[in-house]
Amino acid sequence: MCIKLLQCRGHPNVQLSHPSTLELEKEASLTPRGDCIACVSCKGDLGECVEEKGLAALYIAALSFFPPGVASTIVSGLSPAARPRRLIARRSCHRVDSIVIAANRAAADVPENLRRLLMSSYTRCLALYLVLAPDDNVDTVYESVGCIVEDMSDRGASGDSG
Repeated sequence: MCIKLLQCRGHPNVQLSHPSTLELEKEASLTPRGDCIACVSCKGDLGECVEEKGLAALYIAALSFFPPGVASTIVSGLSPAARPRRLIARRSCHRVDSIVIAANRAAADVPENLRRLLMSSYTRCLALYLVLAPDDNVDTVYESVGCIVEDMSDRGASGDSG
């Protein structure tokens, strides 16, 4: 099992309307076109977690004093077993720049109370990323949802072929 913690904040341009992806943005700025982005100024390192095969979960919790509130959501799926440049959860099995593939949720599925909080630059967020490798053959888990994830460790590649 691997667990990593990220910190980020809300932004007035958060829309969360994209039907197939959800992203945590490392940059501080966000244009209205970024309809999959949940938060900005994301800090933290996922380290070796992203290179492990297994079940993946991204827990996003937000705390805000203006507007006041606390809300959270969990996006679950599979770890893409590749080192991403961006922090994206995807409904598809596309591995490039992904931290969760075959995800059960995308930006459009974020609960309204969390969406409202993430639209404020006063909101602070924590994102907990977990990868749990099953004891048995992990490849059967990927195959059961139609995802084929090759072992990239012996190629020296970044996982961009998937």
